[in-house]
Amino acid sequence: MSKRRSVGIIYFVVIMLTLLMRVASALDIYSALGIEDYDALWTCTVQILLFGLTSIALYSWSAYARRESVKEVLCDFGVKRIKALDWLIILGICVCTMAVSTGVSFVWQVALRLMGFTHTSSSTDYSTVGLLFKELALTALLPGIFEEIAHRGLIYAGYRECKWKFVLVSALLFSLMHQNIVQTGYTFFFGASLALVMYYTGSIWGGILIHFANNAWVVLSGYSEQHPDGVLGFIAKIEDLFYSSSIGFATGAMLIIACAGFLILLFWLLRKRAVNAYRVGVPFDKPSQDVVPLHKDVTLWVIIAVGVVATIFSFVWGMTR
Repeated sequence: MSKRRSVGIIYFVVIMLTLLMRVASALDIYSALGIEDYDALWTCTVQILLFGLTSIALYSWSAYARRESVKEVLCDFGVKRIKALDWLIILGICVCTMAVSTGVSFVWQVALRLMGFTHTSSSTDYSTVGLLFKELALTALLPGIFEEIAHRGLIYAGYRECKWKFVLVSALLFSLMHQNIVQTGYTFFFGASLALVMYYTGSIWGGILIHFANNAWVVLSGYSEQHPDGVLGFIAKIEDLFYSSSIGFATGAMLIIACAGFLILLFWLLRKRAVNAYRVGVPFDKPSQDVVPLHKDVTLWVIIAVGVVATIFSFVWGMTR
C-alpha cells in the first residue's frame, strides 16, 4: 500500500473515532456513565489516544510493512532540528499569525451573525491557579503537540509529495477537524500558517510552538478577565483598549493589517532560506509524475465530505436554536 493511501486511511479512522466521541458528548453519554469531568477525559482521549498514539502506531505499522527505518518514519513526521535563524523568523511568524487569526476570527463571526447564526460559548472556571494550569494543559499543551502530530506530521508524511498543495490539504483538514462552523474560518488560516512553517522547514517543532503559544494566550486571556487585579490582569486591560472605543478598535485593525504585511515578509524570508537549503524548489516544486492528483484521491474526498457534513450540521444547529 502506498504511503499516501496509508495516511488517508489512518486519518479517516482517527477522524471517525473523533466524530463518535463528539456524538457521545452531545448525547450526554459521559454524564449517564457518572463521569463528572468528561471534558478532560474527552480531550485526553482524542488528543493523546487518537491524534497521537493511533496516528503514530498505525503509521509505524504501515511503514514497517514498507520496510522503512525508524529514521525514515521520524523524517516523515518532520522530527528534525531547526536552525537558530529560522527559529527567530518562526517567533515573528508566531506573533503575527496570532494577531491576524484574531482579525480573521472576528470577521468570520460577524459574517455568521449577519446570516442569523447564534453562538453561545460556555465560560471556563479560572477560580484557582490549579485550574489555570489544568486548562493550559488541556487547551494548549495537548493540542499543540498532538494536533500537530496528526495534521502536520501525519499529513506531511502522506502529502509532502504534493509539494505546496500539502499546505492546502493540511489547512482544510485541520479546519474541518474542529467540526464547528464558528472555528472554521480562522482555523483554516491558522492551519495554513502552521503548514507553511512545516513545508519551509521540514520540521514539526515550529508548528508545535506556534500552536501552543496561540492556545495558551487564549487561556491566559480568559484567566485575566476573571482576575483583573492579578498578575495577568494587564492582558484583559490591553484587550479592553481595543474594544472599548472606536479609536481603539481602529488601532487594533491597523495593527492586524500591519501584522499581515509582516507575516508575508517573514514567510518570504523563510521560503528564501528553504530554497537556499534546497528544501523546496523555486518558486514551488512541481509534483512528481507518479503522484496521484488530489482530485482523484478518493480517501481524501471522503474525509473532506465527513468534515463538511459535520460542520454544516453545526451551522444548521446554530441557526435553528
